[in-house]
Amino acid sequence: MVLKNKKIILCITGSIASYKAVELYRVLKKEGASVVIILSSSASKFISPYIFKSFGEEVYSDDAFEIPLAHIELAKTADAIVIAPATYNTINKIACGIADSLITLTVSASGDKPCVFIPAMNGKMYSNEILQKNIKEMSPEKYFFVSPASGELACGDFGEGKFPEIADIIFELESVFKNNRLKGRKILITAGGTREYIDPVRFISNASSGKMGVAIANEAAKEGANVTLIACNIDFSCLYISKKIKLIRKQSFRDLKDSILEEFPENALLIMAAAVSDFSVKEKSALKIKKEDISPNGAADMRLNLIKNEDILKLLAKNKQDGQIVFGFAAETDNIIENAQKKLKEKSLDYIFVNDVSKNIIGSDENEGYLLKKTSEFSAAATNKSRSEINKKAIENYEQSLEIKKFERMNKTELAELLLAELA
Repeated sequence: MVLKNKKIILCITGSIASYKAVELYRVLKKEGASVVIILSSSASKFISPYIFKSFGEEVYSDDAFEIPLAHIELAKTADAIVIAPATYNTINKIACGIADSLITLTVSASGDKPCVFIPAMNGKMYSNEILQKNIKEMSPEKYFFVSPASGELACGDFGEGKFPEIADIIFELESVFKNNRLKGRKILITAGGTREYIDPVRFISNASSGKMGVAIANEAAKEGANVTLIACNIDFSCLYISKKIKLIRKQSFRDLKDSILEEFPENALLIMAAAVSDFSVKEKSALKIKKEDISPNGAADMRLNLIKNEDILKLLAKNKQDGQIVFGFAAETDNIIENAQKKLKEKSLDYIFVNDVSKNIIGSDENEGYLLKKTSEFSAAATNKSRSEINKKAIENYEQSLEIKKFERMNKTELAELLLAELA
């Protein structure tokens, strides 16, 4: 939990959306954060300070002189400041260095502490050139903005300006506490399981939920990467995918292959977490197959003609450009390490993460397994050489040229962070 024990100052300014700050407060507390409330005089006309006082919180009013030097003490002890909702007036004041309230004073005294704005206002106000100019000129190293949602606004207009989803706010707030070690890096990630259709309603697939790939994609985006996620039939339980991620939805092996071949050249790293079908149906029926069509003479069986699918990882790794990295996943039930070593070698991968799927991994929120990667010694021997040209001794010592690291069972979000640390 990134926000555990973090001290967050939640500043609530006057907007019809002020009441939504209550739900944000509850989620912040659930995430383990310590929350201090500053309620502006305008906001107090929309919600009562007694809502937060009933939760046992101390609530500061926006009277800058009620408690002398309160803004200094608050700024000193805060880990981050969140202004939710952030009005047109408040954003522009802070951008221009105006400090005439406890909220603006606290921000002015916060030094390099991160400040996260949650704009909520009429769409025309949000698109106003003065506001947008001020937002662009505010330091991106200190001031962070969660884009408002689009929809019907309180005034009846339709457009961008709604208070965003709480999940988007938490994502941005967690991101500011990351070290940006993947900033600007282009990463392509796949997740889920492909479906090979027999007819318009039936298909062959696997039980992959996509949770691991989605967790890696979200974590990489938090760490500053430019992420493209190709999601194949991911489970409904993958509740959140950051809007910062370029999301491409696909279904079959052919769909996935075509999409990867198009996207991979523009990315420095491919993380292939999707479970790809090894076989496709040779001839898909254009119409739903009826029982009567299968067994007109009373026969009880149906035979499918399958064709073997090409190994996408092997194809990509073989043709990757200098500097590109290919990271594979493997699901095994026996001889875990041996099978992973074989796949790493045969597919010319840089990394592979393997797990024992007999341990209730598929569909779970948790994962465990082993990460295998080439050592610098083997990588140096293979640089700019085809496999046939690699030094024979290096091939013979391939198993000794691997680093194997075990990861105990943990939440997939935690594992995603650790695996990305290996790549940073």
